[in-house]
Amino acid sequence: MSGAAEKQCPGAGSPAAAEKAAAGGDAGPEPPPPSMLSVDVTGLVSQFARSFVLIFPVYVLGYLGLSFSWVLIALCGLFWIRRHRGGKTSRLGRALAFLEDEEEAVRLSVSSADLPAWVHFPDTERAEWLNKTVKQMWPFICQFIEKLFRETIEPAVRGANNHLSTFSFTKIDIGHQPLRINGVKVYTENVDKRQIILDLQISFVGNCEIDLEIKRYFCRAGVKSIQIHGTMRVILEPLIGDMPLIGALSLFFLRKPLLEINWTGLTNLLDVPGLNLSRFAESHEFHTCLLL
Repeated sequence: MSGAAEKQCPGAGSPAAAEKAAAGGDAGPEPPPPSMLSVDVTGLVSQFARSFVLIFPVYVLGYLGLSFSWVLIALCGLFWIRRHRGGKTSRLGRALAFLEDEEEAVRLSVSSADLPAWVHFPDTERAEWLNKTVKQMWPFICQFIEKLFRETIEPAVRGANNHLSTFSFTKIDIGHQPLRINGVKVYTENVDKRQIILDLQISFVGNCEIDLEIKRYFCRAGVKSIQIHGTMRVILEPLIGDMPLIGALSLFFLRKPLLEINWTGLTNLLDVPGLNLSRFAESHEFHTCLLL
Protein backbone atom coordinates (compact mmCIF):
# COMPACT_ATOMS: atom_id res chain seq x y z
CA MET A 1 0.00 0.00 0.00
CA SER A 2 2.79 2.44 0.90
CA GLY A 3 4.51 1.78 -2.44
CA ALA A 4 1.31 2.60 -4.31
CA ALA A 5 0.83 5.84 -2.36
CA GLU A 6 4.33 7.00 -3.03
CA LYS A 7 4.01 6.45 -6.78
CA GLN A 8 4.04 9.77 -8.75
CA CYS A 9 3.14 10.71 -12.27
CA PRO A 10 6.06 10.72 -14.68
CA GLY A 11 7.69 14.12 -14.99
CA ALA A 12 5.97 15.51 -11.88
CA GLY A 13 9.21 15.81 -9.96
CA SER A 14 11.32 17.00 -12.90
CA PRO A 15 13.05 20.43 -12.76
CA ALA A 16 11.03 21.68 -15.73
CA ALA A 17 7.76 20.96 -13.94
CA ALA A 18 9.00 22.70 -10.82
CA GLU A 19 9.92 25.81 -12.83
CA LYS A 20 6.46 25.91 -14.45
CA ALA A 21 4.76 25.62 -11.07
CA ALA A 22 6.90 28.40 -9.64
CA ALA A 23 6.22 30.63 -12.63
CA GLY A 24 2.46 30.01 -12.36
CA GLY A 25 2.42 30.82 -8.68
CA ASP A 26 4.35 34.07 -9.01
CA ALA A 27 2.36 35.47 -11.98
CA GLY A 28 -0.50 37.82 -11.06
CA PRO A 29 -3.84 38.32 -12.87
CA GLU A 30 -3.62 39.23 -16.54
CA PRO A 31 -3.74 42.99 -17.18
CA PRO A 32 -6.93 44.25 -18.84
CA PRO A 33 -6.75 44.96 -22.55
CA PRO A 34 -5.93 48.54 -23.52
CA SER A 35 -9.44 49.05 -24.92
CA MET A 36 -10.95 48.64 -21.43
CA LEU A 37 -8.70 51.35 -20.01
CA SER A 38 -9.65 53.92 -22.63
CA VAL A 39 -12.34 56.44 -21.76
CA ASP A 40 -15.41 56.80 -23.96
CA VAL A 41 -15.32 60.58 -24.28
CA THR A 42 -18.34 60.74 -26.58
CA GLY A 43 -20.47 58.76 -24.13
CA LEU A 44 -19.44 60.97 -21.22
CA VAL A 45 -20.23 64.14 -23.14
CA SER A 46 -23.62 62.76 -24.21
CA GLN A 47 -24.46 61.73 -20.63
CA PHE A 48 -23.39 65.12 -19.31
CA ALA A 49 -25.52 66.91 -21.91
CA ARG A 50 -28.61 64.85 -21.01
CA SER A 51 -28.06 65.47 -17.31
CA PHE A 52 -27.62 69.19 -17.92
CA VAL A 53 -30.84 69.40 -19.96
CA LEU A 54 -32.75 67.70 -17.12
CA ILE A 55 -31.21 69.67 -14.25
CA PHE A 56 -30.97 73.16 -15.75
CA PRO A 57 -34.76 73.86 -15.85
CA VAL A 58 -34.97 72.94 -12.15
CA TYR A 59 -32.13 75.35 -11.41
CA VAL A 60 -33.87 78.13 -13.37
CA LEU A 61 -37.11 77.56 -11.45
CA GLY A 62 -35.25 77.79 -8.15
CA TYR A 63 -33.31 80.85 -9.26
CA LEU A 64 -36.50 82.66 -10.26
CA GLY A 65 -38.25 81.60 -7.05
CA LEU A 66 -41.03 79.76 -8.84
CA SER A 67 -43.07 76.94 -7.37
CA PHE A 68 -41.95 73.32 -7.73
CA SER A 69 -45.38 72.54 -9.15
CA TRP A 70 -44.15 73.87 -12.50
CA VAL A 71 -41.73 70.93 -12.65
CA LEU A 72 -44.60 68.50 -12.10
CA ILE A 73 -46.68 70.23 -14.78
CA ALA A 74 -43.78 70.03 -17.24
CA LEU A 75 -43.25 66.33 -16.50
CA CYS A 76 -46.95 65.61 -17.00
CA GLY A 77 -46.91 67.50 -20.29
CA LEU A 78 -43.81 65.61 -21.47
CA PHE A 79 -45.39 62.27 -20.54
CA TRP A 80 -48.60 63.19 -22.38
CA ILE A 81 -46.72 64.20 -25.55
CA ARG A 82 -44.61 61.02 -25.54
CA ARG A 83 -47.67 58.85 -25.05
CA HIS A 84 -49.44 60.63 -27.90
CA ARG A 85 -46.46 60.17 -30.25
CA GLY A 86 -46.04 56.55 -29.12
CA GLY A 87 -49.63 55.87 -30.15
CA LYS A 88 -48.93 57.22 -33.63
CA THR A 89 -45.82 55.04 -33.97
CA SER A 90 -47.76 51.98 -32.81
CA ARG A 91 -50.54 52.58 -35.36
CA LEU A 92 -47.93 52.99 -38.10
CA GLY A 93 -46.32 49.67 -37.15
CA ARG A 94 -49.66 47.84 -37.20
CA ALA A 95 -50.52 49.28 -40.60
CA LEU A 96 -47.13 48.28 -42.03
CA ALA A 97 -47.54 44.73 -40.72
CA PHE A 98 -51.03 44.53 -42.23
CA LEU A 99 -49.92 45.71 -45.67
CA GLU A 100 -47.00 43.28 -45.75
CA ASP A 101 -49.29 40.25 -45.41
CA GLU A 102 -52.89 41.17 -46.13
CA GLU A 103 -54.12 37.60 -46.66
CA GLU A 104 -52.70 36.43 -43.33
CA ALA A 105 -54.42 39.31 -41.56
CA VAL A 106 -57.74 38.32 -43.12
CA ARG A 107 -57.28 34.69 -42.07
CA LEU A 108 -56.55 35.77 -38.51
CA SER A 109 -59.97 37.49 -38.39
CA VAL A 110 -58.89 41.04 -37.69
CA SER A 111 -61.56 43.63 -36.93
CA SER A 112 -63.91 44.39 -39.81
CA ALA A 113 -62.92 48.07 -39.84
CA ASP A 114 -59.37 47.10 -40.83
CA LEU A 115 -60.32 44.72 -43.64
CA PRO A 116 -59.86 45.77 -47.29
CA ALA A 117 -62.83 46.75 -49.43
CA TRP A 118 -62.82 43.57 -51.53
CA VAL A 119 -63.86 41.60 -48.41
CA HIS A 120 -67.00 43.69 -47.81
CA PHE A 121 -68.16 44.56 -51.34
CA PRO A 122 -68.55 41.89 -54.06
CA ASP A 123 -68.40 44.50 -56.85
CA THR A 124 -64.93 45.62 -55.72
CA GLU A 125 -62.10 43.69 -57.35
CA ARG A 126 -58.80 42.96 -55.71
CA ALA A 127 -56.49 43.80 -58.67
CA GLU A 128 -53.30 42.39 -57.19
CA TRP A 129 -51.60 42.77 -60.56
CA LEU A 130 -51.90 46.53 -60.16
CA ASN A 131 -50.07 46.43 -56.82
CA LYS A 132 -47.26 44.40 -58.40
CA THR A 133 -46.98 47.02 -61.14
CA VAL A 134 -46.85 49.87 -58.63
CA LYS A 135 -44.21 48.01 -56.59
CA GLN A 136 -42.04 47.61 -59.68
CA MET A 137 -42.42 51.30 -60.54
CA TRP A 138 -42.02 52.59 -56.96
CA PRO A 139 -38.27 53.48 -57.07
CA PHE A 140 -38.88 55.59 -60.18
CA ILE A 141 -41.97 57.18 -58.64
CA CYS A 142 -39.80 58.16 -55.66
CA GLN A 143 -37.24 59.71 -58.02
CA PHE A 144 -39.99 61.74 -59.69
CA ILE A 145 -41.33 62.95 -56.32
CA GLU A 146 -37.85 63.97 -55.15
CA LYS A 147 -37.28 65.86 -58.40
CA LEU A 148 -40.67 67.57 -57.97
CA PHE A 149 -39.76 68.70 -54.44
CA ARG A 150 -36.32 70.03 -55.37
CA GLU A 151 -37.03 71.60 -58.75
CA THR A 152 -40.59 72.88 -58.28
CA ILE A 153 -41.62 73.18 -54.63
CA GLU A 154 -38.29 74.40 -53.22
CA PRO A 155 -37.88 77.34 -55.68
CA ALA A 156 -41.56 78.27 -55.24
CA VAL A 157 -41.20 78.45 -51.44
CA ARG A 158 -37.99 80.48 -51.71
CA GLY A 159 -39.64 83.00 -53.99
CA ALA A 160 -42.78 83.32 -51.88
CA ASN A 161 -41.15 85.41 -49.13
CA ASN A 162 -37.78 87.02 -48.43
CA HIS A 163 -37.66 85.31 -45.03
CA LEU A 164 -37.74 81.93 -46.82
CA SER A 165 -34.89 82.67 -49.23
CA THR A 166 -32.65 80.08 -47.50
CA PHE A 167 -35.32 77.37 -47.47
CA SER A 168 -34.12 73.96 -48.67
CA PHE A 169 -34.93 70.27 -48.41
CA THR A 170 -32.04 68.50 -46.68
CA LYS A 171 -33.43 64.98 -47.06
CA ILE A 172 -36.18 63.46 -49.19
CA ASP A 173 -36.82 59.75 -48.73
CA ILE A 174 -40.31 58.52 -49.63
CA GLY A 175 -39.58 55.08 -48.19
CA HIS A 176 -39.49 51.55 -49.57
CA GLN A 177 -43.14 50.71 -48.85
CA PRO A 178 -45.17 51.43 -52.02
CA LEU A 179 -48.71 52.74 -52.30
CA ARG A 180 -51.17 49.86 -52.14
CA ILE A 181 -54.53 49.55 -53.89
CA ASN A 182 -56.81 47.39 -51.74
CA GLY A 183 -59.72 47.33 -54.18
CA VAL A 184 -60.90 48.65 -57.54
CA LYS A 185 -64.48 49.34 -58.57
CA VAL A 186 -65.24 50.17 -62.21
CA TYR A 187 -68.56 51.83 -63.04
CA THR A 188 -70.20 50.40 -66.17
CA GLU A 189 -73.83 51.52 -65.76
CA ASN A 190 -75.28 55.02 -66.02
CA VAL A 191 -71.93 56.32 -67.24
CA ASP A 192 -71.14 58.40 -70.31
CA LYS A 193 -69.63 56.24 -73.06
CA ARG A 194 -66.79 58.72 -73.47
CA GLN A 195 -65.54 58.36 -69.91
CA ILE A 196 -64.24 55.71 -67.51
CA ILE A 197 -64.85 56.06 -63.76
CA LEU A 198 -62.94 54.03 -61.18
CA ASP A 199 -62.93 54.07 -57.38
CA LEU A 200 -59.62 53.00 -55.86
CA GLN A 201 -59.39 51.98 -52.21
CA ILE A 202 -55.85 53.14 -51.50
CA SER A 203 -53.56 52.75 -48.49
CA PHE A 204 -50.18 54.37 -48.13
CA VAL A 205 -48.19 53.64 -44.98
CA GLY A 206 -44.91 55.36 -45.69
CA ASN A 207 -41.86 55.20 -43.46
CA CYS A 208 -40.70 58.30 -45.27
CA GLU A 209 -38.35 61.04 -44.08
CA ILE A 210 -38.64 64.56 -45.44
CA ASP A 211 -36.44 67.11 -43.68
CA LEU A 212 -36.29 70.82 -44.45
CA GLU A 213 -34.23 73.69 -43.15
CA ILE A 214 -34.29 77.50 -43.13
CA LYS A 215 -30.61 78.32 -42.60
CA ARG A 216 -31.25 82.01 -42.01
CA TYR A 217 -33.20 81.31 -38.81
CA PHE A 218 -31.57 77.96 -37.88
CA CYS A 219 -34.97 76.26 -38.17
CA ARG A 220 -35.34 72.57 -38.92
CA ALA A 221 -38.54 70.64 -39.43
CA GLY A 222 -39.83 67.64 -41.26
CA VAL A 223 -42.03 64.59 -41.56
CA LYS A 224 -41.10 61.16 -40.24
CA SER A 225 -43.97 58.99 -41.48
CA ILE A 226 -47.31 59.33 -43.26
CA GLN A 227 -50.48 57.25 -43.35
CA ILE A 228 -53.27 57.79 -45.88
CA HIS A 229 -56.33 55.56 -46.22
CA GLY A 230 -59.30 56.49 -48.37
CA THR A 231 -61.30 56.14 -51.56
CA MET A 232 -59.86 57.95 -54.55
CA ARG A 233 -61.97 58.49 -57.65
CA VAL A 234 -60.22 58.36 -61.01
CA ILE A 235 -62.01 59.77 -64.07
CA LEU A 236 -60.62 59.22 -67.56
CA GLU A 237 -62.36 61.55 -70.00
CA PRO A 238 -62.91 62.25 -72.77
CA LEU A 239 -61.99 59.09 -74.63
CA ILE A 240 -60.65 60.03 -78.05
CA GLY A 241 -59.67 58.26 -81.26
CA ASP A 242 -56.02 59.35 -81.17
CA MET A 243 -53.17 58.25 -78.94
CA PRO A 244 -53.00 58.15 -75.97
CA LEU A 245 -56.81 57.58 -76.25
CA ILE A 246 -57.51 59.64 -73.09
CA GLY A 247 -57.97 63.39 -73.18
CA ALA A 248 -57.58 64.09 -69.44
CA LEU A 249 -57.13 62.40 -66.08
CA SER A 250 -58.84 63.60 -62.88
CA LEU A 251 -57.97 62.41 -59.36
CA PHE A 252 -59.70 63.33 -56.09
CA PHE A 253 -60.96 61.82 -52.84
CA LEU A 254 -64.70 61.28 -52.50
CA ARG A 255 -64.61 61.74 -48.73
CA LYS A 256 -62.08 63.00 -46.25
CA PRO A 257 -59.41 60.26 -46.02
CA LEU A 258 -57.78 59.03 -42.86
CA LEU A 259 -54.54 61.01 -42.67
CA GLU A 260 -51.89 60.75 -39.98
CA ILE A 261 -48.48 62.46 -40.01
CA ASN A 262 -45.60 62.14 -37.58
CA TRP A 263 -43.77 65.46 -37.43
CA THR A 264 -40.14 66.13 -36.50
CA GLY A 265 -38.15 69.18 -35.49
CA LEU A 266 -39.97 72.49 -35.13
CA THR A 267 -43.20 71.07 -36.57
CA ASN A 268 -43.52 68.92 -33.44
CA LEU A 269 -45.35 71.93 -32.01
CA LEU A 270 -48.24 71.04 -34.33
CA ASP A 271 -48.53 67.68 -32.58
CA VAL A 272 -49.01 68.94 -29.02
CA PRO A 273 -52.03 67.11 -27.55
CA GLY A 274 -55.02 69.34 -26.93
CA LEU A 275 -54.14 71.90 -29.60
CA ASN A 276 -54.66 69.54 -32.58
CA LEU A 277 -52.94 72.00 -34.90
CA SER A 278 -51.61 69.15 -37.02
CA ARG A 279 -55.12 67.76 -37.51
CA PHE A 280 -56.36 71.18 -38.55
CA ALA A 281 -53.48 71.75 -40.98
CA GLU A 282 -53.81 68.27 -42.50
CA SER A 283 -57.58 68.57 -42.92
CA HIS A 284 -57.36 72.05 -44.41
CA GLU A 285 -54.79 71.06 -47.03
CA PHE A 286 -56.74 67.97 -48.04
CA HIS A 287 -60.01 69.85 -48.29
CA THR A 288 -58.28 72.48 -50.42
CA CYS A 289 -56.27 70.26 -52.77
CA LEU A 290 -57.58 66.70 -52.89
CA LEU A 291 -61.29 66.75 -52.08
CA LEU A 292 -63.89 67.50 -54.71
